[in-house]
Amino acid sequence: MEGKQFHIRTLVVAGILALLLITFAGVLYQLQIVKGEDYRAASTVKIANVETVEAARGEIVDRYGRTLVSNRATYEITLNTSIMGKEAERNAILLELIHICQENDIAWTDTLPISKDAPFTYTSDSPLVYADSEGEVQFNYLGALLAALPLGKDILPNHWEQEDLDTASSVADLGEGLTAEEVIAGLRQYFLIDESLSDADARALIGVLYEVNLRSQDIRKTAYVFAQDVTINAISAIKERSLIGVTVSATTVRQYSTTSAAHLLGRVGVIQAENWDKYKDKGYSMDDSVGIGGVEAAFEDYLRGESGTLIQELSTSGKVVSETWKVDTETGESLAPEPGDNVMLTLDLRLQEKVEEVLASTIENLKSEDTQGGAVVVQDVNDGSILAMASYPTFDLSTVYQNTEAYNAALNDPLKPFNNRATNGTYPPGSTFKPLVAIAALQEGLVTPEEKILDTGYLQLPEEDHYPYGDWHPQCWYYRQYRGTHGRENLADALRDSCNIYFFTIGHRLGIDRVEQYAYDFGLGQTTGLELGEAKGWVAGPETSEALGMEWYGGNLLNAVIGQDNNMVTPIQLTNYIATLVNGGKHYATHLLKTVKSSDYSSTVYEYEPELLNTLDLDPENVEAVKLGMWEVANDPKSSSSAYFKDLPVEVGAKTGSAQVASNVEANALFVCFAPYDDPQIAISMVVERGASGGNLAQATAEIVDYYFSAENTTESVGTENTLLR
Repeated sequence: MEGKQFHIRTLVVAGILALLLITFAGVLYQLQIVKGEDYRAASTVKIANVETVEAARGEIVDRYGRTLVSNRATYEITLNTSIMGKEAERNAILLELIHICQENDIAWTDTLPISKDAPFTYTSDSPLVYADSEGEVQFNYLGALLAALPLGKDILPNHWEQEDLDTASSVADLGEGLTAEEVIAGLRQYFLIDESLSDADARALIGVLYEVNLRSQDIRKTAYVFAQDVTINAISAIKERSLIGVTVSATTVRQYSTTSAAHLLGRVGVIQAENWDKYKDKGYSMDDSVGIGGVEAAFEDYLRGESGTLIQELSTSGKVVSETWKVDTETGESLAPEPGDNVMLTLDLRLQEKVEEVLASTIENLKSEDTQGGAVVVQDVNDGSILAMASYPTFDLSTVYQNTEAYNAALNDPLKPFNNRATNGTYPPGSTFKPLVAIAALQEGLVTPEEKILDTGYLQLPEEDHYPYGDWHPQCWYYRQYRGTHGRENLADALRDSCNIYFFTIGHRLGIDRVEQYAYDFGLGQTTGLELGEAKGWVAGPETSEALGMEWYGGNLLNAVIGQDNNMVTPIQLTNYIATLVNGGKHYATHLLKTVKSSDYSSTVYEYEPELLNTLDLDPENVEAVKLGMWEVANDPKSSSSAYFKDLPVEVGAKTGSAQVASNVEANALFVCFAPYDDPQIAISMVVERGASGGNLAQATAEIVDYYFSAENTTESVGTENTLLR
C-alpha cells in the first residue's frame, strides 16, 4: 500500500515538474521566437537628444597677470520636457523639482514679469511689449506667447481677443484692463495646471512652463538651463527621485578674485529680452550666458568660447545611455567646447585697490552732509591706457547679483552705487579748465608767459578794449571771499592762485569760438574711446546753449573760461585732456584692453595698439609754461596744496578746481595732476561731489602718486609685465 502511494506521489511531482517545464518552454518560445523581434527592437529603442554645451569663459586679468575674474566648477540643472510625458506627468515632475529647489534655497530661471505671490501684479512697466532700436512697439516674450496661444474669450473673457493680438501696435491696443491676475488665470488653464494647486505653486509652475515655451521657439535647443550653482543636497534629492528629463551636469560659473573694479568688470547672466535679437543673429541660444555690462560685455567676443554639440542617447526613462561629441562632416573634427580667450586689461590691480581705498576714505573723512560720491581716474600719459578707475560708492560683484536683498538695497540707494561716476558722471570742470585756456591763449599768441595782468578784484579791461559785458564786472574768487586781490600776475602765478581776473582777460581775447575748438581738440564734450561706453558731456558755447534750450549771451564766455556755464565733462575726459596737454599734444583714445591671450596663455590673440585720435601742434615752450604754473600749484609754498607733495619720490604738476552746482549746497571739488613733472608718465583726475574745494583732494592724489612711484610698490611691476603672477 505504501509503495503504491509513493509511486502515485512520484508521478504527481513528475507531472507538476513536466507541466512547469512545458510552461517555461512555452514562455521562452513566445519571448524568443514568436515575439523575439518585437522585444529585441523595443530593448534597443533610444531617444536621441542634442545638447549645446557652453564653453568656459576666458579669464580676466590685470596688466601683470593677476586674476580678476576666473571660473569656478559647479553644477547646473537642465530640463528636457519633451521626454517627461503628457501634461499631467510633466507638471508633476516640474513641481517636484521646484519643491526641491525651494527646500534647498536655490533660485531657478523665471523671467515671467508677474509677481511670485498673489495677489498677482506685473513686475515690469511694459510686461507685454517693448520698443525696439527704431522706437517701434514690439511684443516681448509674454506678449508673443499670449499672442500665439488660442486663449480667446474662454480664457481671457472680454479683455483680449485674438483679433486684438493680431493688430496690436501699442500698449493701448492690447486690451485695456487686462490684469496680471487674469493672465495667470488664463495661463493656468492653457498649461492644464491642477486646480487643487495653491496660487504659489501654480505661479511657480507657470513660470517654468513659460520658459519652456520660450525655448520651444529655438529649434537649436530642446533642453534649457533651469538653475545654476546647485548644491550637493539638491543634487542628491534629484538623483534619489529619478526625475525624468531633469539632468544635473558639471559646468562653471564666474568667480571674482577681488572686490575692486566692480564698475569695470561687469557680470555674466542670461540674455536680456531687449538684447535677444542681437544675440540670436550671432548664433546664440536663448539659455546662453553673456557678458552684461563692463569688460564682460565689451570683450564678449574674446571671452566667450566655442560651444560644443553633445549627442546623447537616452532610454525611455530619460537616463543617459551614451554620449558623444558631434563630428564636423567637413573637417572630421570633434565639436567639443573650446574655452574662451583670456583678456588682459591695462589695470594695475594693486593700484586700483589703493585708489578705491583713498577715494572712500577721502569722502568719508570730509564729513559733509552734501557729499554724495566721487571718482578717480589714473591714466598712462603716453598711450591712453587706464591704470585705475574708481567710483564711489561701489558694491561687491560677488554678492550683489547673487543676493536679492543686497541687489535691491544697492538699486534703491539714493547715492546710486551702480553708477560709474568716472565715465558717466558729468561735472563742470571749474578751474581745472584753466590750463586749457592758458595753452590756447599761448598758442594763439594772445598772451606770453611773462605778461602780467592786473587783478583789481573784478574784471576791468584796458580802455582801448571795448567792454562788451555791460554793467557786469565778474569778480575774482579771492576778492569775493577775502576782499583782496592777487595784484599783477603772470601765467604761472595765475594758475597757482587760480586768478579768475587773469583768465577772464585772456578768455576775452580768445573768444568763445577758439575756446570751444581747443576744448574739443583736447577731447572734452565727447567720448574718449573707452570700450565700456561713457557719457559725452558738453562744451559751453552758442550751439550747446541752443541744444539745451537756452539763450547764449556774450557774458557767458567769462563763466565758460573758468569751467562753468554749460561745460560738463567726465572725470575720464579730464584725465585724458591733462595727459594730452603734458605729453605735448598727442590725444590718445583711452582704453582698458591691453592684450588677449589664448585659453592656455600660450599665444597672443590680439595686442592693442595705441590709437591717436588727433594731434595738437603745441609749441613745447608753451607746454612748459603751462606745466610750470601747475608745478607751482603742487610745489610753491604760496600754494595751500604744496604741503602734501613736498616729500614725494617725484615732483608733480597739479591744478585745483571748485565748481558751483547750486546756491544752497557745497561746490564740487576737482583736482588734476601729472607726474613726474620733468617726464610725465601718469595723469590723475579726482572729483568729489559737494566736496567744497579742490584743495581738499590734494592729500588724496598725493597719496596715490606716492603709492605708484614708491619703490616697494613698483618692484613687482619692473620686469614682470606680461608675466602671469599666479
